[in-house]
Amino acid sequence: MLRKIPSGLWETHYFGKTPLPLIAIGVLTTLFYVFSKPHFDDFSDFNKLVLSLSGLISIKTYAAPVWKHPVFHMFWWALLLAVCHWFFLTLALPDLAGDYPKLDHIARLFVFIIFAWWLAGSTQNTLLFWSIASAAVVLAPWIAGDGLADFQRGFLGERIGFGIRNVQHSAMFFGTVLLGLLIFLPRLLRAPLQHYGKLSLWVLAFIIIIAGVIISQTRATWLGVIAGLLTALFLIFIEHRKSFSKKYLLIFFILSACLAILIITNSSLVIERATAELDTIQALLRGDWSSVPLSTSEVRSSVGERLYSWRAAIDMIAQRPLLGWGEQGIDYLFDNIQYNQAHYQALNFGHLHNLYLEITLQYGLLGLAAYFYLLGWFIANAWFAWKRGDMPGDVLLFFYAFLCFWSVINLFESYLIFWTGVFLFNVVMAGGLVHIWKPTLRTNSSTPSVISGKDRK
Repeated sequence: MLRKIPSGLWETHYFGKTPLPLIAIGVLTTLFYVFSKPHFDDFSDFNKLVLSLSGLISIKTYAAPVWKHPVFHMFWWALLLAVCHWFFLTLALPDLAGDYPKLDHIARLFVFIIFAWWLAGSTQNTLLFWSIASAAVVLAPWIAGDGLADFQRGFLGERIGFGIRNVQHSAMFFGTVLLGLLIFLPRLLRAPLQHYGKLSLWVLAFIIIIAGVIISQTRATWLGVIAGLLTALFLIFIEHRKSFSKKYLLIFFILSACLAILIITNSSLVIERATAELDTIQALLRGDWSSVPLSTSEVRSSVGERLYSWRAAIDMIAQRPLLGWGEQGIDYLFDNIQYNQAHYQALNFGHLHNLYLEITLQYGLLGLAAYFYLLGWFIANAWFAWKRGDMPGDVLLFFYAFLCFWSVINLFESYLIFWTGVFLFNVVMAGGLVHIWKPTLRTNSSTPSVISGKDRK
């Protein structure tokens, strides 16, 4: 029986003795999932179940070295910490602890392990995987939104979210794809002349994505994109400061000019949104809380709403800094908040719009440390993967730019508690892990797997 999918379609050489039917099921459901999740939730959830079960069976049966990889150790430790956290809460705060530990909330943050397995240690597979996920975002205005009518309303001043949960969450997706389009453009320009069709698609996608970022009017995404691009440019400068060519300078000039033209042509929209509630921010910097407005039914201040909820959260965290208040601590906060309680309850406020405060309030400093440990592990090991030649430079740039972007936008929204943030986190981190664990994949592909008498013959 044919044991390999043609490498032009999908590289499979790191799957070891995994049977071809199992590979086909895992790969196809993974690709269907990343395209369907943003728009077809019921169908995509079935895909996730199949790809996860097939991935776990494949790794456990045919990839013992991978099963023992440190990323799995982090997964088991995270589950154990969640159980211990719940147990101690039942003793200290039984009313807020819940009936059982919600391990699914932890497990869903590690789906990137299964994605990475089906990507088979291949940069080609990873770029295709990311491209399919990006296509779901580029096509969002026509799949879930109103197409060109959305863009028309957006450039007239309306905030547009293209039917993806809400505006902030669509902006998160669009901002990530924008980083990818810019960082991987040199790879596209190095392709042979017959690939100019791809360049045309890039131009079309870039116009759609940059327009989507602008009309989302999401200041956190604008700031995150700037921070991500500055991170990438800084790393490029450090690595190539002695060998910058005219070609690289020309590419940088063209991209800068495109961005400048788009921003200038929409300057009134951008400036109006960027400077909105500037007085509130200045009052905060002065420490003048009396000038930070409380929202009313007539006049809302999104900055004021966040600031007062953060102030209340910090007060609660100070009471239980180590282990926090559990997942029901957020509801407890808004049921007892002393600042404009009726307004928060009328809006059905259910989260803090800040991932770091959200984690600390629920899981304490211990939970926040675990989250930062995971990110730190990825940052360090991605660098090591690049140094040993397992991760291409542009993949590293995108990975680091995304982590910077992600860290910035989560200062103003708790993306990781929503399916949108969980999905994006897993998709990007999978691409990083693909290259990080390549030495383990090599070990697995060179180690004979003992699975049955028939296979030993």
